[in-house]
Amino acid sequence: MEKTKRFLRIAYLVLANLLPLGLAAQQIHPAHVGFLYPLSTQGTFSPQNINYFSLHALSGISAGERGLAIYGLAGIIKGDAEGLQVAGLLNLTEGSLQGVQIAGLVNRAGAASDGVQVGGLINFNQGTTPVQIGGLYNSSRKVGALEAAGLLNATDSSEGLQVAGLANLTESISGIQVAGLINLADEVNGSQIAGLINRARVVRGVQLAGLINIADSSDYPIGIINLIKTGEKRLGMGIDENMSTMLHFRSGGTKLYGIIGLGTNLRDAQLAYGFESGLGVILLNSGVFRMDMEAFGLFMTDFEGSEYTKSGVRLLPNVRIGHRLYLYGGPSLHFIYDEDHNGNHSSGLEMWKSYRWGGYRSLEAGFTAGLQLRL
Repeated sequence: MEKTKRFLRIAYLVLANLLPLGLAAQQIHPAHVGFLYPLSTQGTFSPQNINYFSLHALSGISAGERGLAIYGLAGIIKGDAEGLQVAGLLNLTEGSLQGVQIAGLVNRAGAASDGVQVGGLINFNQGTTPVQIGGLYNSSRKVGALEAAGLLNATDSSEGLQVAGLANLTESISGIQVAGLINLADEVNGSQIAGLINRARVVRGVQLAGLINIADSSDYPIGIINLIKTGEKRLGMGIDENMSTMLHFRSGGTKLYGIIGLGTNLRDAQLAYGFESGLGVILLNSGVFRMDMEAFGLFMTDFEGSEYTKSGVRLLPNVRIGHRLYLYGGPSLHFIYDEDHNGNHSSGLEMWKSYRWGGYRSLEAGFTAGLQLRL
């Protein structure tokens, strides 16, 4: 008899623990109101029930929600959720979400193919979702429209827009990645825009970075340094009509390339230090002859108050004179600003000039010539 009682007691405890996991028959209720599980209108049976309306001062548990669910701190749904979930801290949905999750800290759903997650800090999704907006971090297998996070987005696949204050991490994206610092992707069918670095394997679109683009294949990288496996890198030295002599590094894809340069002026000691950056486009490349067009900006100074800027466009025909050595030279059209007021740092053909607004300004025609070696 004592063994029988012990067996029944164990069986009761097992069933009591299985019921909250949803193994008992589920029932649908119009409303569920409570303070803290199990202090509610449904008591310990709440994990078995599906509700159209739930309101809990602190936390609540249910088998599913089909309308509006509001929790002061946390809401736990063992099954699927439809409609709107709002929690001060945490929303946990083990099933699928069809609607909206809003939490002060964390949202988590098994899948949200027809839902939206908005979390103050973190959103987790084990399936797909059209929209994730998190103050800190978003994680999902697939995002169909928008993923926005204050720091980091991490997903297997994204179709649409990824926006992160720090970084985006994805295997495949068909759309746009925008990050304050870094974008990392395996395959990009669209664009990568980063304040510092873009990294991808294959890019079918545009890479725009404040500093570096890295890819196996990318025809349209826009950055100061572009390390493209199928592209090219060139090291050269050039001089302009003003005797500004620069050592350049040009790098990019088969269509666009970036320019960075350092140098000095051979004629004027007040222009002792020069810095140049720009963007070039390859108009023609037959191997022996090529034609490039570049937009550039040059800044020169002595770090003692003398400053000179020159920005414009130049057309550069290139002729190969060796295995990888090219001779180039061509005209430029540029705008000059000189703090010395008299324009004595300029030797171009003046088309317009002005001495107003605290300095010398002019629109001029000039030239650039030099040698470059394809690395």
